[in-house]
Amino acid sequence: MPGQPQARIRGIPNIPSITEVNVRSSAGTNQGMLFKIPVGMSGLTILEVRPDIEQKQMDNKVYQWFHLRFHGGADGWVRDDLIEITGDCQDFGYPDLGDYTFAFALTRSPSSDKKATSTMSAVRDEPNSETGSSGSMLLSALVDTERVRKASFAITSAFEGTGYASYNNYDAGIISYGFLQFTLASGSLGRVLENYVARTDSDLSKAVENYLPRVQQKDSLLRNDSGFRTALVNAAADEAMQAVQEEIGTSGYWQAVVDGYIMHRGLRLPLTWALLFDMGVNFGVNHGFVRLAEKQLGVLPRSKPGENGITEEQLMTRVAQLRKQSHDRQAERDNLPGLRRRGNFWMALVNTADWHLQGDEFGAVHPNGRRIMVRTA
Repeated sequence: MPGQPQARIRGIPNIPSITEVNVRSSAGTNQGMLFKIPVGMSGLTILEVRPDIEQKQMDNKVYQWFHLRFHGGADGWVRDDLIEITGDCQDFGYPDLGDYTFAFALTRSPSSDKKATSTMSAVRDEPNSETGSSGSMLLSALVDTERVRKASFAITSAFEGTGYASYNNYDAGIISYGFLQFTLASGSLGRVLENYVARTDSDLSKAVENYLPRVQQKDSLLRNDSGFRTALVNAAADEAMQAVQEEIGTSGYWQAVVDGYIMHRGLRLPLTWALLFDMGVNFGVNHGFVRLAEKQLGVLPRSKPGENGITEEQLMTRVAQLRKQSHDRQAERDNLPGLRRRGNFWMALVNTADWHLQGDEFGAVHPNGRRIMVRTA
């Protein structure tokens, strides 16, 4: 039986110092860079293949670009000289390949321009008696990715702000904006605004574009610029801005958490994914809570629960405890009792063993006083 078409990031083998490759927004090096992906990542779904937008070539051969879906649900384009492919790739103009093969070394049929159907088949968790409200076996986050991602975004947004127009200028980020509070100081706000003005030439985007040079310089004087605040708040009503915020949230935070914490450890529980995403936004994607939990539990860093003597539930319970302790200490130190809410929320889900993020009897959770639906059936 032919295998599903998949890709693996090859990099440039004769330059081992290159450990990551760029993922682009479309089929060309002149297209925006979305994020980087590590060399060696495999099992990536092939969605589409297109020739280079500018017809760039090597050895009289036009580069082909592969539209890939990554394990966290993000997608983007990688050039064929940086990947290997396997499986039945005939729909994309390539042979049925039994092993991973260097994509650039293959000649693609020029008449083929089809999209693959999703290879995310209804793979279940290992059999157990646990069932959802509909009676079906509960799914791992690897299969139920879109539900888990949307729930994670909604929960984190409840703690971070009030939606796409959320704005504050009172913390170390200089300005924090949007449903995930992208900050000027970190550069994430700049990425959002650059992508927004590149997408549309509306009057709303032109008002934002006037500030781009100062945004790129991370000008701290923007903190008190009322015109800039007005431009951002107004732009939040634009569907293009909302789409960009979702995309940067996926590529800049969600995918970084999936690649950095989840895939190496083989973590599969929806609550794990949601908790680690929220921590990535709250503390930055390079926080040390998971490594500290592993150390305290006596297992090797980045080792896989189920193979290292502990379960995923044990690991994430300790992570949630450490996170709660951090919030509690800060709340005590700064006399800000409201800071305890975030740690308490996640600890409550852990204590009730809602590992599949099913919510209450109505399928809802209640972060920061808001009602978020997390169960779709």
